[in-house]
Amino acid sequence: MSNQKDIDRRTFLELGVQGTIGLGLSAIPLISISGCAGNNTQTVHGACYHDCPDRCSWKVTTLNNEIQEFQASSDNPFTAGKLCTKMVNFPNDVTFHPDRVLTPLKRVGKKGEGKFEPLSWETALSEVSSKLSSIISRKGGEAILPYSFGGNQGLVQGKAFPNRFFAHIGASQLERTICGDTAVAGVMATNGQTTGVLPEDIIYSQYIILWGTNPVLSNQHLWPFIQQAKSKGAKIVVIDPFQSQTAVEADWHIQPLPGTDTALALGMMNVILSENLQDQDYIDQYTLGIQELTEHVQKYSPKEVAKITGLKEQTIFTLAREYAKAAPTLIRVLIGMEHQANGGSAFRAIAMLPALTGAWRELGGGLMHMTYELFGQALNWDKINLPAPIAKPSTRSINMIQLGQALTDTVLEPPIEALFVFNSNPVVTTPNQNLIIQGLEREDLLTVVLEHFVTDTARYADYVFPATSVLENWDILTSWGTPYLNINQPAIKPIGEAKPNTEFFRLLAQEMGFKEEYLYEPDIDIVKSVLDSEHEYLQGITFESLKKTGWARLNIPAKWIPHAEGNFNTPSGKCQLYNPDIEPALPGYTPVKYSAEELATYPFHLLTIKSTRNFLNSSHANLDYLIEKEGNPVVDISEQDAEIKGIKDGDQVKVFNQRGEVILKARIRKKVRQGVVCLPQGFWPSLTKGGSSANALTDDMLTDMGGGAAIQEARVDILKI
Repeated sequence: MSNQKDIDRRTFLELGVQGTIGLGLSAIPLISISGCAGNNTQTVHGACYHDCPDRCSWKVTTLNNEIQEFQASSDNPFTAGKLCTKMVNFPNDVTFHPDRVLTPLKRVGKKGEGKFEPLSWETALSEVSSKLSSIISRKGGEAILPYSFGGNQGLVQGKAFPNRFFAHIGASQLERTICGDTAVAGVMATNGQTTGVLPEDIIYSQYIILWGTNPVLSNQHLWPFIQQAKSKGAKIVVIDPFQSQTAVEADWHIQPLPGTDTALALGMMNVILSENLQDQDYIDQYTLGIQELTEHVQKYSPKEVAKITGLKEQTIFTLAREYAKAAPTLIRVLIGMEHQANGGSAFRAIAMLPALTGAWRELGGGLMHMTYELFGQALNWDKINLPAPIAKPSTRSINMIQLGQALTDTVLEPPIEALFVFNSNPVVTTPNQNLIIQGLEREDLLTVVLEHFVTDTARYADYVFPATSVLENWDILTSWGTPYLNINQPAIKPIGEAKPNTEFFRLLAQEMGFKEEYLYEPDIDIVKSVLDSEHEYLQGITFESLKKTGWARLNIPAKWIPHAEGNFNTPSGKCQLYNPDIEPALPGYTPVKYSAEELATYPFHLLTIKSTRNFLNSSHANLDYLIEKEGNPVVDISEQDAEIKGIKDGDQVKVFNQRGEVILKARIRKKVRQGVVCLPQGFWPSLTKGGSSANALTDDMLTDMGGGAAIQEARVDILKI
């Protein structure tokens, strides 16, 4: 029996030229067909593989390898028989889409043109193997860089095999920190863990702060539980510099200036402690550092915080008083707030608030963040983590956020000579877009992409290999937002010549002559091994039981109140209001310093957010009917700023800075404050006017903790054209 272990957020997260498609669905939308039962009819279970806290469960019914029905699992109480709007038509949108890549492709045009010719798997693997072997012999394995993230969060397809292959050849390691690591680092510094209130328990809350999160769009299955709490009298407060759809639906929208959340949280503490609104008994028993914190927050009076955040003093007083006096109170955070220079400090400070007020004492009270640690304890990770012979790679690490720098660095030794991209589309999703493109244009860079479509990143590839969709491969899927575990069973055989990520790396290892057994383990064996655990959370959950139901809730207590009596995962077991092991020992607000010239040249603070209804990051953003449904991207600007710049609603404008420019139309609403403009993330540059999208403007600077992306710290100007 293998040992179980906790896993950190970074480890957890690492996780068409052919003519017609012979198998598929007849039309959009998908039509459920009844009365087709027969000897070849089967129903299998699966789950969404995207980077989303909901992790929808579904089931697929097929007849003779053709999909008859694709629908959400009605048994899963969180999915509750409904898929999100982005995934409801997934088979047509991805698996059977006529533009899907179904054979290996080799570049025949210039990099970026997207011109390819088909070739056989044998030839493509032989050529890639030969080129890799040459690079390794000349420069060593560190000259090779894998690049992947949350495009597929399956433990098998997203993590196990790719990690084995690249560790085996001694490739550079990728710091996968673009999303989540900063938030986790901040909460961990305070609580020693991220798992707090579970999502379904929000129904017991009476005062809910949705801080920097937009569940109406990005956490759709949580929203009904929030509405249920509201129907029972809960007040819903949204803190967000952008007027999201959730903010519109809330009872109160508080709109601070971008990047000032740390100051707001510290200002709330100032009021709570100054007015003796704290739960002193909880503080005395279950926290450390109250004296240091009390002295520290004196610098963050409502008057000073109002200057920093742009809020009225009374707003800060009212928020702090309402939060401290209500019960149970809950703060919901995800990752949106982390993408600022003070991102880690913001999460660190916010995580202190439930301990100050004793909110942790009650069901539905405390902080709701992530749940991945539950699976870190429950599952057998020996088959996912690196095998013993390669378990501790000593090669260099490169932060994924600074991919453009890594590809264009002329003094990096050895230089990056080969880039493997899978489960990711960095040209769209990674900061400093134009620098990344500059690196991808290098003729001496071998770029290999595993994909469903010729994405904006794949357009620069030397080779594109067809990857299976989630309907065509085995996997096991945990969740970072719920306590539900999912199995994914292939519903159909792979279309065309598509192969799972795992099979690609097995075949490449074979072509390169590697003999190690850990490079060839079958996918289904890994799925079974992960479930081979005696941990109490997994009791009664087996491979066979998951095949029958598709999902299972971990066996955690129905009444989950993790910190009613402390029990924080810190050395002392207490909430660390002051942490001497971290520099600084207390969270503080440190503004990004810009010169007077920079502020005059680029007077607007840029927000780039996940506000699209039909795309998930960059996924599905290439589908014509969804592009039409979503509409063209717009830049939100305040009425005051629009008047100053001579811009009217619907005018075509240029948003620009020293890194690039984006052409789009202006939308004048009350979405942003004066001095702030906002662009949506997810649109592909190749499909937008001007050939650029939001990340052409973002900076690749890092956050204060966790090595995350401070993409919300960019400054721009905007002009009517």
